[in-house]
Amino acid sequence: MAAGAAGCLGSDDEDGNGNGNGNGGGEDSPPTYAQWLTTDDEGAVGFIYIDWSDLEDSESDDGTQDDELGEEYQNDPMMGLPMAGTIAAGFAIGFGLNSYGLTGVLEATDSEDVASLDSSADATLVANKTVVLPGEIDTDEVADVLTAEPESAFEKQYERSDGIDDYDIYTPADGNSGAIAVGESAIVFASDNEMTDPVAAVKTPIEAAAGEAERATEEVADVEWFLSAAGHGAVAFGGYGDEFEIDLNGDGGTSGGGEFSDVEYPELEGLEGGVSSLSFDGDGGGGAGEFAAVLGDADASALEDSLGSSADERSVDIDDDRVTASATWNAVE
Repeated sequence: MAAGAAGCLGSDDEDGNGNGNGNGGGEDSPPTYAQWLTTDDEGAVGFIYIDWSDLEDSESDDGTQDDELGEEYQNDPMMGLPMAGTIAAGFAIGFGLNSYGLTGVLEATDSEDVASLDSSADATLVANKTVVLPGEIDTDEVADVLTAEPESAFEKQYERSDGIDDYDIYTPADGNSGAIAVGESAIVFASDNEMTDPVAAVKTPIEAAAGEAERATEEVADVEWFLSAAGHGAVAFGGYGDEFEIDLNGDGGTSGGGEFSDVEYPELEGLEGGVSSLSFDGDGGGGAGEFAAVLGDADASALEDSLGSSADERSVDIDDDRVTASATWNAVE
């Protein structure tokens, strides 16, 4: 799932992934996945959104994918940030689903080694150490997988321990830390089982999506602005406050960025928050990127030079404390 992400450029649907849980919402409003986003106790939020169906569609005619991008693309934050985030999120999602025995839920994991499930999700949102998988979920099927007797010492058995709205929450039967919520329209699980209260962690995005908790877009005007301006796309990486991590080798949202791990973006240091997203052409040859951020203490001149530097066409606009950029790639090789 993660290995081919760096080279994937495929088709993009204007309305997201088509199930009402993706990146739709119209260009003048936040993308639909923003309904799940909340800030933490420090008022920060970090996220990576991926429409895996678009990346899957980017396979070439012979079924192969290029899993490397040239240095010029890696050094361009408008390409580098979303793709590094995709690779890192792919590993986090893959390991998480494997631990629950639910790898087959994600359509991107199309493999003979993965058991087929009726439940399916073709998009993911990793946000503040929680993973959301919107889709069409057979709750009974997932419950059977989670509560089954372990077949090896590496597997865990889960039991229903709580609930919220239409979601059942399962935790390890042995009392260890961890939580996964299962509803008909999404699966939500904690990506960090060392957190103090994983049950509360999975409840928070569910409450936000139901309108029962304040969303990040409601709490922070800048978050609503930059998501509306540049958050629509098949892949989006962004955040606000301390969770808007740029260090691809650190402990932030892009830790484990593969070939991007040695790339640094000093021009982004000082930004208060922002988002970089990619959308893809139907022929698999190129795509477009959008970037929007709150300037803060960042170097405006350095940003103007770097944003979209690998693109065939680009535009950068800096207005007071905000920067926006658009870029188009005719082909990525």
